[in-house]
Amino acid sequence: MKRIIGIIGIALAIAFGTTLEAQTLYEVKSHNVVIEGTSNLHDWTADVETLKGSFKIKVEDGKIEGIEDLSVKVDAQSLKGSKGNIMDSKIKEALNSKKHPEISFELRKVNSITGNPGTYNLSTTGILKISGVSKPVTLNATGKVYTSGNIEFTGSTKIKMSDFSVKPPTAMFGALTTGDEVTLKYTVVVKPNMLSKK
Repeated sequence: MKRIIGIIGIALAIAFGTTLEAQTLYEVKSHNVVIEGTSNLHDWTADVETLKGSFKIKVEDGKIEGIEDLSVKVDAQSLKGSKGNIMDSKIKEALNSKKHPEISFELRKVNSITGNPGTYNLSTTGILKISGVSKPVTLNATGKVYTSGNIEFTGSTKIKMSDFSVKPPTAMFGALTTGDEVTLKYTVVVKPNMLSKK
């Protein structure tokens, strides 16, 4: 009986260890995140210069099996608009970035992961927090697993600023008014954090 219990214990330990080994912590290696908007005079963009995040992803044989944790934080004061310093200050003012310096996304649920080995379509639901207001959003992305172990996520989503109590910026004494809806386009490459591998 002791021998059987011992064998079962070893088997469970091996299985548990294998599961942990497959769940790896990742960190941001590089990013290209752009906010695209409109106005009554011209379209505009704003680049996110500072972004950090942590990801717990299960990858087996080059295949994304699951995402157990995902957290992304953007420095709201790092946004750089396409129309210069005046636009930068208007964006920061609209976001109330001094009081709420971070824009964040926290994963709550993975809805689906589909695709072929190497490239996957992912649908996730999480909490997006902008200017201190939190709302559930669904983000769809394409994930690519590279032989280096890095993973690239690419996607876009439309957001209404008013949903987060953000008043669309204006300029030129109100002659220029921006549209309420903006499009967030992103490419984020993550790499395994080998020191924190679990």
